[in-house]
Parts: sequence; structure tokens; C-alpha cells
Amino acid sequence: MGREIRADYEQILMFPPSVEDWVTQDHPARFIRDFVDALDLEEMGFVVHGAEVGRPGYAADLLLKVWLYGYLNRIRASRGLERGCKENMGLIWLTGLNAPDHSSIWRFWRDNKKRIREVFKKTIQVAVRSDIIGIALHAIDGTKIPARSSRDGVKDRKKLNKLLERLDEHIDAAMEEVESAEKGEQGEYRLSEAMTDKDKRKEVIVKS
Repeated sequence: MGREIRADYEQILMFPPSVEDWVTQDHPARFIRDFVDALDLEEMGFVVHGAEVGRPGYAADLLLKVWLYGYLNRIRASRGLERGCKENMGLIWLTGLNAPDHSSIWRFWRDNKKRIREVFKKTIQVAVRSDIIGIALHAIDGTKIPARSSRDGVKDRKKLNKLLERLDEHIDAAMEEVESAEKGEQGEYRLSEAMTDKDKRKEVIVKS
């Protein structure tokens, strides 16, 4: 039997990882970063409540990138986005490891709903003009496009054009989904305090 690749949980990195290497050059998160960085959020009137004491508050562009990633990937709840900022490499990269808590994410949404809606719409329009059909289709109706022939690409564009005629309706529905998700959100599952100890955890698993 040949050698098998297994996880080495004790390995130590010789060189610190570079943030730019965390996602590939064709990752959609790069489009989101460039898109938001090209906006003048102050001119658009975005509101951010900075922390008066303790650690600084999260910047508007960082929180907007989180919500935009959520919109394009159909993650509608602040707790889901908080979790994603710790587990989803696209969000980890966008935030630069500065994972905002769900309360900060939700306050930003609450204070900037109209402006965020404008950004959602403009993002789809720019994606279409840039021929990034997959991002637009997935955001609007969940369609995922694999690598396919040019003929299929034509079909996708025709489908997208029909959906774009009702873009405002689709965005309104997404906004409502966020509001509904927030009302029904529950805390995420975590290990009990007793199970955070590695030795005790192994002992329980072996005895089970």
C-alpha cells in the first residue's frame, strides 16, 4: 500500500501565511473586494457606529463585504455570516481574519438597509456587464453553473436576461429573507465545557 496523506495537527509553519494566498485568483471573493473598494461609502451615506470604549468598531467596507458575500452566496442570517467569517475561507480572506460578531453585522444591516440594497443591485448589474454570469445567476435564483459549452453559456445568459427584468423583486425578496432569518435565528452548537478538555473528550468517545 502506498503512502497516504493525513492531517498533521502538530505541524508548525516555517513561514507565516500570506493573506493574498488564502483564495485563488479566480475566487469570487476577489470580485467582491474590488467592487466594494471602488465605492465611496462615505458619499453613499453608510453609517457605522464605532465603539466608544474597548476595541475599535468594524469598518463599513469590511461589513459591507461580508453582507455582499452573503447575498451572492445566499447566506441570509447574521449568525450564519458570523460563522462563515470563522469557517468560510472566502469570508476569512475578505475580513483578513477580523471576524465580526453577529451583533455588529446585524447593526450594520439595520442602519444601512437602503444603501445595502442599492449595492446588491449595482453588484448584479456590474457582474452582468463584466460577463460574470455565474455570480449573478446564483445570487438571484441559486443556479450554479459548472464549466460548460458556449451553447450552454448562451442559454444561461437568456435565462439571466429574463431574471434581470424582475431584479428589483428578487432583491426585495432577498432583503425580506434576511429580516425573517434574523427573527428565527438560534445560537450555534458548541461543545459543552466538559468536552473542551482534550483528554476528557477522548475518554468519553472511547467509552461510548
